[in-house]
Amino acid sequence: MSKRDVKLDRYGIGKYAYRELHNFCLQYQEKKRDIPRASGEWKEKLIHDCELIEQTAVEVSDRDYQCIILHVTQDIPWHNLRLVHGLMTYERGFREERRRFYHALAQKKKIIE
Repeated sequence: MSKRDVKLDRYGIGKYAYRELHNFCLQYQEKKRDIPRASGEWKEKLIHDCELIEQTAVEVSDRDYQCIILHVTQDIPWHNLRLVHGLMTYERGFREERRRFYHALAQKKKIIE
């Protein structure tokens, strides 16, 4: 089954910019795992990238930030987050939070203004 791209045109984020952001988020688990073994500037970059995702999720939703992190970093679907992880937001609201997350992340990464 192929995964659809999130439509972020209204935020000025095109298909390939979205894919760049999405792939950046998918590296989160790997970066978290590599932090203890890294050193110097590389370790600082890994920590910065992970904190960027975490802080952006908290800014978007201080209630659902953990589920946003799970969704954008592991592609866990909304219904799984709701059933297994206790997400309280309905699907439409969660999709809007996800769009706001990618918009805020794109601004922080200077992909858009």
